[in-house]
Amino acid sequence: MAEHAAPTLSTLVQRFFMDHLIEQRAVSPQTIAAYRDTLRLLLNYAATALKRTPSAITLSDLDAPMLLAFLDHLEKERGNSVRSRNARLAAIRTFLKFASHHDLASLATIERALAIPFKRFDRPMVGFLSRAEIGAIIEAPDRASWAGQRDRAFFSMMYNTGARVSEMIGIRCRDVVLEGQPAVHLRGKGRKERSVPLWRPTAALIKSWRRRIGDPTGESILFPNRSGGRMSRSCSPSAPMAQI
Repeated sequence: MAEHAAPTLSTLVQRFFMDHLIEQRAVSPQTIAAYRDTLRLLLNYAATALKRTPSAITLSDLDAPMLLAFLDHLEKERGNSVRSRNARLAAIRTFLKFASHHDLASLATIERALAIPFKRFDRPMVGFLSRAEIGAIIEAPDRASWAGQRDRAFFSMMYNTGARVSEMIGIRCRDVVLEGQPAVHLRGKGRKERSVPLWRPTAALIKSWRRRIGDPTGESILFPNRSGGRMSRSCSPSAPMAQI
């Protein structure tokens, strides 16, 4: 019986995204984008280092020395933090573990690459704002303007729930319960879901905001942009807060 040829790197990459990540693991679009960006950076770096086109690179080219040089490039030339470097390495390791099931001839190369350790780094103490400072931020937007009313409700709910920006901009009107015990249903990282009670002042702001936008229901975004669509992380009202 003739031996089956090992799949090409391009075939492995396609199977990794289409079959493994999307069909089998059903990971979020954000995770897929992170893996995509990591492999794109790696293949472009390897192509430059080996003086080949990305399509000519093989799995055996992505050995431990190449990956170590790539990780060093991320820190020293691209200015990535150790945390970002470790995130890129985690994505590469996930791909290599998948590839090890489909290219047995490259197992030795993959095993050495998987032995590359994550870097340790100091975790800074997380700062916080006082209640008075939070209150000043919530009250800062103009109450008379459309955007100001949205931002006041946005900041109040964010403080109330401790939600991430990605969770906040994805809240739909059906996710908020204002009758009885007010609460909001949040969908977080890794598709984790949780319901968080709303304080009465927060619920009052949300009620006022919903009346301001015509009291929509169902799938409508609760905190839309000027066009009525979903805000991006960079244009959300909480983007300046992240720099405080």
